[in-house]
Amino acid sequence: MRFGLKVNAGTWDEARRWAGVAEGAGFDGLWTGDNMRNPRDPSVAVHDGLTLIAAWAATTTSIRVGTLIANAVFRRPTVLAKQTITLDHVSAGRFDLGIGSGLWPTDHAMAGVPFWSARERADRLAEFVGIVDRLLAGDTGDHNGPHYPYQDAATTPGPIQPHVPIIVAANGPRALAVVAEHGDGWVTFPGAATEEEFGPASVGRGSTLDRLCRERDRDPGTLRRILLAYGAITPWSSPDAFPRLVDRYREIGFTEIVCYAPKPEERAVFDEAVARLDGLRS
Repeated sequence: MRFGLKVNAGTWDEARRWAGVAEGAGFDGLWTGDNMRNPRDPSVAVHDGLTLIAAWAATTTSIRVGTLIANAVFRRPTVLAKQTITLDHVSAGRFDLGIGSGLWPTDHAMAGVPFWSARERADRLAEFVGIVDRLLAGDTGDHNGPHYPYQDAATTPGPIQPHVPIIVAANGPRALAVVAEHGDGWVTFPGAATEEEFGPASVGRGSTLDRLCRERDRDPGTLRRILLAYGAITPWSSPDAFPRLVDRYREIGFTEIVCYAPKPEERAVFDEAVARLDGLRS
């Protein structure tokens, strides 16, 4: 089991402090989101996700940094591929790229992008992720797809990592097919699906994802399965909440858990829990 900390900081001082905490505690990954604004309350401070990742990449030394998730609503795949390569260089090969089709109407509204139907959202995700995957692999041929056509692409320099990990946020069958086709990992969160739906190979979306991998001659076991502990999940509510969370979702089939940074009143429980991270890995 791997562990990550997701930080949506309102200030750089806060972001820098949590980066030091995460790296010092032995978290495997340090993550942030990618929204134009807070979707519920515009007074809540939100910084640009990839800019924050660049700052973390330059000021940490060992922890992996990444986006959960880079938002396709207001990003072009060619631009994101270029940004990914730069972040890979700044981090000395420690960048993980999470991609999703967006969730919030506020991102569409602020970016001036009409809200997509479910069909268009799935179509765009497939084309978007395919382009990023292709460009990061060095394939710069012209693309004439319906949503993101481009010509005369170049990826110089290339990434430092032989393959930058791509994590796809997906729940519907067509989006899960994108995971199976292009993803190194899959991320979801409770509320997007029930435990039965996103569980292990015997049930639900876990079994759908396994089937889609096998249809592509891919071993489902090669796929990272990441739970974003979000919403009703409260890992820092009590000293035994986080160990229970780890046991529960390991049994379901997840290989990584990403939790949000604690609130001030949760900090003591957080410190106690993360002191035992290594003992929870297996």
